[in-house]
Amino acid sequence: MPILFRFFIIIVCFYALCCQCYRHASRTRTSLPPLGLFGNLFKGGNNNNNKPAAATVKVAADSKKVEDLKKNLEKISRTQNRDYEAEARANIKPKEISDKQTISYNFAKANEFPNLYKGWIKSDGGQIESQMVKATKAALGKGVKYMEVLFDPVPNLDEVAFGTAWNQKLRKEVSSTLKVPEYACNRGGPATLEWSNIYWASQLARGVGRKKVVALSISGEGCKGQFLPTLTKGMQLLPIKEAKRKDYLEGQLKGADLVIVLSPCQESHYVDAKSVADALGCPVVALNSPYSYRYDIGGGKPFELAYVMKRIPKGWIFRQFPGAFEAIIEGPNYEVFKADKFDAQPSLPVITKVSMTASANKYGAAGNDRIFQNRL
Repeated sequence: MPILFRFFIIIVCFYALCCQCYRHASRTRTSLPPLGLFGNLFKGGNNNNNKPAAATVKVAADSKKVEDLKKNLEKISRTQNRDYEAEARANIKPKEISDKQTISYNFAKANEFPNLYKGWIKSDGGQIESQMVKATKAALGKGVKYMEVLFDPVPNLDEVAFGTAWNQKLRKEVSSTLKVPEYACNRGGPATLEWSNIYWASQLARGVGRKKVVALSISGEGCKGQFLPTLTKGMQLLPIKEAKRKDYLEGQLKGADLVIVLSPCQESHYVDAKSVADALGCPVVALNSPYSYRYDIGGGKPFELAYVMKRIPKGWIFRQFPGAFEAIIEGPNYEVFKADKFDAQPSLPVITKVSMTASANKYGAAGNDRIFQNRL
């Protein structure tokens, strides 16, 4: 092949390569000089330093297009002349009243159904403590030997394992009064309930003014170990199994003038507490049974409910000795009202029928459901 022809092919290939590089540089906004057929190849290359300004102008033009597009979109979105900010403000609903106790019949009345849930808290008035002491003293004054005091040991029994704000507030009062670390009262739901009952027994013993009180523990919590409570003067806490021993009954327990059994939940617990009290010749109080072994309310005869504030469907059963038994309806947002009253203790089926009927008449069949309304 002639040398001149070969040289011509090399020149054409080199030119094609330069064109390809130029097109690539244009796509990446790199400034390059215009490419003549052989112009810059043999002229030493003229970089043409004024060309980058043209690229800058192109970028600015693209940015302006974007801004114009945004403005046009905004104009389109406002074609209905809607004031979205005003609409958002209008859709904000006023906060509903979540606690209607202030307009209920019982609010701030010492002799009526306790406030939910301040009634448990000493620093908020200690309404439950005052009522149970008053009712127990009245029963003792009338010569009642076997009595029962029954209410939830903590403000929100359903959430005791999680520790709601009300439960935490009571727990602080329990640990402070009994002089034990708060941790002792917070080792799970059962421990919290037992320490709360020790607290209530101590408050009851102090309130009724008995000189020597024997408290019987079913679980043994607070009787031994590193956490020993500081109790009311003259009060002793021990396991119920030890209290039944003859040497105890004729020894250190002799002369007791009141027996309190904590958290009885079997028939045998009531029987054992009664036998200890009979042996000592004093009255006995069954305090805060967690549930009724009779599937009713409390342990039944011969124990009389001197004070009771216990949940039933749609509300509570409430009584202060020597008053009547009341069916209390708890409505939405903690509103409460009396549905009916009974001179003698009603059975659970009887008072449940009354409470459910009264609730349905006032709020509808499904308008007063604690579970679905996510209430305490």
